[in-house]
Amino acid sequence: MQIGKMRRLNGMQRSQIPSFEELQKPLPQYSSKNLYYTFISLLLRNLGTLSEGINIGYRHGFDSGNIMNYIYENDPQGSLYIGEVIDRAFLNQKTCKAFRAIKKIQKDFILNYLKEREGLETSILDLASGEADYIYDVLQEENSNVDILLRDINENTLLESSKVAQRLGLTENIRYEVGDVLDTESLKNISPKPNLVIEVGLYGIIHEDENIQDHLKALKEILDPDALLFNVQTYNEQIELIARALVNQDGDPCVWHLRSAEQVIGWAEEAGFRDPQITMDPYDIYAVVMMRG
Repeated sequence: MQIGKMRRLNGMQRSQIPSFEELQKPLPQYSSKNLYYTFISLLLRNLGTLSEGINIGYRHGFDSGNIMNYIYENDPQGSLYIGEVIDRAFLNQKTCKAFRAIKKIQKDFILNYLKEREGLETSILDLASGEADYIYDVLQEENSNVDILLRDINENTLLESSKVAQRLGLTENIRYEVGDVLDTESLKNISPKPNLVIEVGLYGIIHEDENIQDHLKALKEILDPDALLFNVQTYNEQIELIARALVNQDGDPCVWHLRSAEQVIGWAEEAGFRDPQITMDPYDIYAVVMMRG
């Protein structure tokens, strides 16, 4: 894994993407763009759901742990031959490729951190774990003296995650807890205090900047971890398609909030974290960042 300066996209590329505020507003009813995305949405909700991945996305949300883990598995499935063909095309989208790329980057960051600790007892807290696919990949390679707490707002997701752990024989030293990542009071009840806090796939679905800033400050003040691992979706040429045609876990338009890595790193530095190590995925969509406490 190479960690270095982020590759920067030029201003022309970024200007072509609608802003977060623009994506939250409906398009004019009879505009060509609205008619186009309405057609795409109808196509995906009907013919598209022959694809297992697209079907999962519409049932659970395209920002859910369920769809993320399906994308990670990268095993095209669907009803009839056409369903599998559509599923393969879905899994081959650049956004899906980026998801799979950052899974490995995140895994490597965690393994490098554990190696750095040279066998010392290490407590890891994932505050929005989903099914925690990459955590289990880590534990299959290194699980000595590692204690894991997986938290998520969705109890069913944690239940599915525990089933995965049982299937892999990784049930020792893993705990599961339902919790809202933005609930500051609940952070005070976390024990033991973690050495490493993980927050991946999170900031893009938190819409208010102030919520992230306040959360990072609370994280530092209450838990004060040795290290923090997070990712930031910085650019995505498919962002409008996702917002106009797909749905989130609540059944609303799946509007992701793009931010620059520099902006989120700045907020983390203001909270007291330091020394960012940054790796971009090969598609220049996500920055994966490790910072120290």
